[in-house]
Amino acid sequence: MTQTHWQQFFGPDYLFFSEVILTPERTAYEIGQLLKLLELPDGASLLDFGCGQGRLSVPLAARGLQVTAWDGSENLLEEARRRAAEKGAELDFVLGDMKELSEENRFDAVINFGTAFGYNLSEDDDRAILGKIFRALKPGGQFVIDTENRDLKVRQAGMQAWYEMVGQPVWTSPTFDSVTGRWEETIRWYRDGEECRNVLNLRLYAATELLAMLREAGFTIDGVYGGMDFSPLTPRSARMIVRGRKK
Repeated sequence: MTQTHWQQFFGPDYLFFSEVILTPERTAYEIGQLLKLLELPDGASLLDFGCGQGRLSVPLAARGLQVTAWDGSENLLEEARRRAAEKGAELDFVLGDMKELSEENRFDAVINFGTAFGYNLSEDDDRAILGKIFRALKPGGQFVIDTENRDLKVRQAGMQAWYEMVGQPVWTSPTFDSVTGRWEETIRWYRDGEECRNVLNLRLYAATELLAMLREAGFTIDGVYGGMDFSPLTPRSARMIVRGRKK
């Protein structure tokens, strides 16, 4: 596995299948809840860090925020640009590795949504990225991260399953390494009679680990939730949302 292994996963196939999960209804709900949480004024600056296909950054820009959409996948960023042009939304797009962020005191808010954190092979790199996010925020700026709830995911490790997605069967085979904390999920499907496969591999952080890393980076923790309904985080929560602030 190479340092840029994630680039293969977040290619055209990801864009094709992810639309089944990241529905317009889910996106609209998350946008509404995110705006309630952040309470940003019109014209506030926001960095969508790991913006993917722009499902959040484009609507947020259309709502009057000054959005910078940053991603490491050229395929997904191209789709984000297409969606922005279709909606007439103005954004700044950046193609780059998260480790390249060098802004200081620029953004009122930074968001990292849809499990867009933990793909580095080194935990030190993940810590460094959180430090860069902290420096990129203005004093009083907020950071919201939405990722997997590790406590729930580990219960699913080893449970092979199949789903129907976009009219075709998709098989998944997940594993979890208790020593390294890394989740690996092999995904298989057929296209024109040929088997295709992709592998998702990332470091899943427990809430205690992620909170410690955020505090080490300088953040004050304002909230920890089990979803965008702002319910308490429990071992059975589908997601883990953490809101931090730069004092």
